[in-house]
Amino acid sequence: MSHRPVGIIDVGSNSIKLLIAEQSNEGPISSLLFEVEEIRIGEGMTGSPPVIEACAIEKGTQAIARLHDLAKTHDLASLRIVATSAVRDASNREAFIESVENATGLRLEVLSGSQEARLIGKGLRCDPELSHLSSYSLLDLGGGSMECILFKDGTVSSASSLNLGAVRLASKFITDRSRALAANEAESIRNHVVETFAVAGIESNSSPSKAAVLTGGTASILAARHSDSKNRINFERLHAFQREVCSINEPERVTQLNVPESRADIFPAATTILCTALDYLGCSELHFSCYNLRYGLVAEMLERQ
Repeated sequence: MSHRPVGIIDVGSNSIKLLIAEQSNEGPISSLLFEVEEIRIGEGMTGSPPVIEACAIEKGTQAIARLHDLAKTHDLASLRIVATSAVRDASNREAFIESVENATGLRLEVLSGSQEARLIGKGLRCDPELSHLSSYSLLDLGGGSMECILFKDGTVSSASSLNLGAVRLASKFITDRSRALAANEAESIRNHVVETFAVAGIESNSSPSKAAVLTGGTASILAARHSDSKNRINFERLHAFQREVCSINEPERVTQLNVPESRADIFPAATTILCTALDYLGCSELHFSCYNLRYGLVAEMLERQ
């Protein structure tokens, strides 16, 4: 016997996703439907003040409304719409929240950085493929932020939400995303990542073990190309791929490396952020999981039934 399924619309800086999932009395959470709308609302985050641009509010609202209508065709126990870094930081977030509520009748929930980190950790613990890991670092890279959670002996020892998202840093440090990443731009990104970790009180080589788990859109693309049957990502191949991504222009990233066109402009920043973070933490045994924020929210909702 299963609980009634629940739905989550996750409004990120780079994409908007719908997950409908359920859990039987005997087994893990299983996905019934997963849909993605590639609507980048986080481009205005480096402005002063940071804003969601008017066209992004319109396109984002339309995408959420489409996913909401799709979700409502299922017999759901509950449906939530949540937002993370871009909406959290935007000075005009109430305009976006109001627009979404007018279109769907649901109030958009804006998660704090600590809530996001906690729920990602909760989601990760639902992954049966990671049951053998008890001490590791989790890096969840999005468009606006990167969540860094350190697990020691099965419990969270540290959880931080860092403003190191791929869209955010690409906007801040890269002049022309269509060309190869310049050496000084790459160095600026690496220095900013290291500085942000240090300011957050995360020390170099502080990972509880050599193991790291990667989640998020960039990680899923990397896993599709560089992982084995057990979702382990080859560390050396990842670094080699990062160097190759940064050395060619945007069209070549799509045609030569099969990077999705919707992500090709920010992929040099994204891979540089991840590789720098892994090196800083001292991780070289890499795993991938799709059990991130959305699964944490689903687990929480199912527990309440």
